[in-house]
Amino acid sequence: MKKTFIWVLFALLSGLILGRMTFSFYEKVDTKNVISYDNYVYLLKYGKYKDLDEMSNKITDFDRYVYLKKEDGYYAYVAISKTEDNINKIKKIYDSKNIKLKISREKIDNEEFIQNLNEYEKLLSATEEENSLLIIEKQIISCFEKMVMSDE
Repeated sequence: MKKTFIWVLFALLSGLILGRMTFSFYEKVDTKNVISYDNYVYLLKYGKYKDLDEMSNKITDFDRYVYLKKEDGYYAYVAISKTEDNINKIKKIYDSKNIKLKISREKIDNEEFIQNLNEYEKLLSATEEENSLLIIEKQIISCFEKMVMSDE
């Protein structure tokens, strides 16, 4: 019995020493992200405004839109996409309704939103139907409001 106790104690101590050596080795290792996200997105810009009141008074064609505040004013956007093909699909819908929009490219520093947008992109790429595209875009705008605009 005494021999067994000594061997168990020896095994526990050697496991403790080897475990500490292993963990101390991994603490010193430099890690790199395996997945990196391109944080640039395409947006359909409706216009530029001096202040929020002017923007809310002039945007009457859309029930959902988002804005980004920059040094020279507020920019209103009605659609967001990761790919130029999908943003062009949506732009064609508004062009057919005689609503002139410009495509711009902006950097969004919210990884969670970018991940969600990548999932929405799969849906946008899979459909050509106008109503479906607009419904998906409204969901993207809502996601942007919750994740990005609430952070500001």
